[in-house]
Amino acid sequence: MARHASPVVTKTGIRNIVIAMAALTAFVVAMIASYSGAFAKPTLHHLTVAVAAPEQVVDAVRSQEALNVTVVGGDAQARQQVREREADTAFVVDPTGEMKIYVAGGGGRSVAAAAETVGDEVAAKGGLRAMVTDVAPTSAADPSGTVEFYAIIFISIGASLGATVFGYLMGMVHRPATLALRTSTLTVYSALLAGVVTVYVDAVLGALTGHVWLVFGVLWLYAMAVGGAVTGVAAAFGTAASALLTLFLVIVGNAAAAGPVGRPLLSPFYATCTMIVPQGSGVSLLRSISYFDGHGAATPLLTLVAWGAAGCLLAVLATASRVNYRALYERFAGNRVVLQPRHLSPTD
Repeated sequence: MARHASPVVTKTGIRNIVIAMAALTAFVVAMIASYSGAFAKPTLHHLTVAVAAPEQVVDAVRSQEALNVTVVGGDAQARQQVREREADTAFVVDPTGEMKIYVAGGGGRSVAAAAETVGDEVAAKGGLRAMVTDVAPTSAADPSGTVEFYAIIFISIGASLGATVFGYLMGMVHRPATLALRTSTLTVYSALLAGVVTVYVDAVLGALTGHVWLVFGVLWLYAMAVGGAVTGVAAAFGTAASALLTLFLVIVGNAAAAGPVGRPLLSPFYATCTMIVPQGSGVSLLRSISYFDGHGAATPLLTLVAWGAAGCLLAVLATASRVNYRALYERFAGNRVVLQPRHLSPTD
């Protein structure tokens, strides 16, 4: 009876296992550190407030370091500032002694709750009656306003993994034909991801309703931006560089997306990253078209386009350089054969 051969344990094999264990452990620790640093103890760092009130109330609001105050002419203008995402909240004091607090739940429940708390404190100190009005409420199926965050996060994972898998199946981008195939595949895959997620959050969950094609367009653009960036970096700098980009997006980008904890409550580091990483732009853009009639969509839209365009440019330049290098190499190698000493032409 044949016996199964015992596995051979070598020093190299043990070393590789130890390296893999250490790398995976470091990844888990980095994820915990990133998410706990962003979400564990949210503190109000910067809140934009539109104020229409007597001077003493304005001065009281301005005395708080975390608040950036904009004085407006009246109730309608204050409400408009919040509705158009020019301000996170607005405080309006009328002659009856009532202070209206305008918040926008669609911009993040954590931000709305923080604004309400600040407004209640200001009203209490001034002896005013506080009344809270949500000018951009979330849907009944998503009262916490986090569905858009999870949609972006998981599409990000799917897009980055998809770009990596396509690179493995189709090979490195060395020729224009390969680049065209990778681009068309990523385009179709991004549309598939966006379509399935749109149907789920709209028809199944009933969370982001009323803007089906806009939601689909945002999710498709986001998937293309992430997948295109990973593809471009891999084409220009190799698989290791694209893996590092993916790790950065997963570890830092997800935490900085301003989902469960809004940007005004994030630390300065994550608040800055929110404006840079595609996740922050994706969440912001989804919220703009879902709750604010498109207001505030320009900056996140341009950011996503920049990510996708940068990836496309890297891939095109890398492909062009390899094509030109191959042509020059073949030409140079051919000339060396012709000019090689002690070899005569057949006609000689």
